[in-house]
Amino acid sequence: MSMSFLTGFLGIVGIVSFVAFFFLMRFKASSKQTDRSNRIKWSSYIPYRQSSTESKRTRKSPDQDADFKN
Repeated sequence: MSMSFLTGFLGIVGIVSFVAFFFLMRFKASSKQTDRSNRIKWSSYIPYRQSSTESKRTRKSPDQDADFKN
């Protein structure tokens, strides 16, 4: 069974990417980078989780479901 050139090439690129990803995963940002004062606050853009008080306030019971008008 013979592979085409494209299949072999993409396989090699995938393997190299996999190895490079795990090689670079060993490195961690320095404390100079992580503890700086002007960091972007990603939580203001991406809600990672809701606080427990917010989730309790916004939950609706099944009786209070939305009513749609026709």
